[in-house]
Amino acid sequence: MALRKMRNVWYVYFRDTDGRIVTRSLKTHDKDHAKTLHDEYMSRVRVAKGARVIARDFAEMMPPAPSALLVPVPEEGHRRGSIRIDKMWECALQKRPLSENHRKIWVKFCDRIGVKYADLVTPKLALDYLNIHYAGGNGKTYNNARSILNTVFRCCLIEAGLEASPFASIIPRRVTEVDSHRNLTDNEIERIKAAGTPLIRLMTMLSRWTAQRLETCARMTPAMLDFERKVIVVQPGKTKRFNKWVCAPIMPELEKFLRDENLIQPGDTSEEPLVKALGYTTNAAFSVSFSRFIEKLNITDTAEGKASFHSLRGSAITWFKEHGVVGEPLRRITGHESSAVEDIYARDIETVSRIANMSYSMSNPHFEAKK
Repeated sequence: MALRKMRNVWYVYFRDTDGRIVTRSLKTHDKDHAKTLHDEYMSRVRVAKGARVIARDFAEMMPPAPSALLVPVPEEGHRRGSIRIDKMWECALQKRPLSENHRKIWVKFCDRIGVKYADLVTPKLALDYLNIHYAGGNGKTYNNARSILNTVFRCCLIEAGLEASPFASIIPRRVTEVDSHRNLTDNEIERIKAAGTPLIRLMTMLSRWTAQRLETCARMTPAMLDFERKVIVVQPGKTKRFNKWVCAPIMPELEKFLRDENLIQPGDTSEEPLVKALGYTTNAAFSVSFSRFIEKLNITDTAEGKASFHSLRGSAITWFKEHGVVGEPLRRITGHESSAVEDIYARDIETVSRIANMSYSMSNPHFEAKK
């Protein structure tokens, strides 16, 4: 018995018990899929004929294992030609970039779903899967898993023989009980700078004056700092797969801090993150250590929300809005696509009056205090 490919379609050839060569089309273009169908088909042939297939022309083939003599039960509803679920990840990667989190969610799906082929995953099965494994929490994890699985299926619709992803018709859950982050006051930020380690002080200043998330601050390198135009152009890791960038200002306070601390040198174009020289390990580890540090300073949660590193981003965005930087210029800094997202950070903070007027130019993006 053997496999051959003709006109991009795989066929199985074998010698029947009467000595005749028999040909059967497997109706698939995928080699691995053809091998699987070949094994299943030949097992059924052996049992149906009640005799072994003559294999004298295929001496390299080993005798079939006892389990192979059992007739496999075909999966109900499966159409030949649909892609195997464990092959869909490689297929999806050829269509678009996917993150490590995408891969982890997909690996779990492959292990748990209980069927082999994509066309066997019905909307009902997809919904049951999400309800069983992601129903807890406030809905964010559920929606994230649904989105990731839907993305992979959409990339493989043609190969799977589907018209729509089984996850497409599932309505995202309403997100509830989302932890809000309160802004840190100027006094609290000064206390952090005064008592913090060099690493904590650097990360605090980067987030406070650029309005970026923790992981984005940790990615900043000397090569990204354009002191001539007073801007930092950085690609956030959260939206890297979409090739999105943000342009944040180099405020005078941040530039002075970097120079006073000797964290930058003239003409430095290094691609090494600024934080690495100060012992930075991982984002998760820093987030935990920062929270423990501010707790020791008695900077705690309030009725307005949690106190965390993310609070610095809220403080920065509110500060920019209080000084007239709103709309598209602010979204270009923060990376937000909707002005409604900005309102999350618009907490009641007393307007800082030491700089009354500040302008933002899109052609030469830097901030300048007007006298």
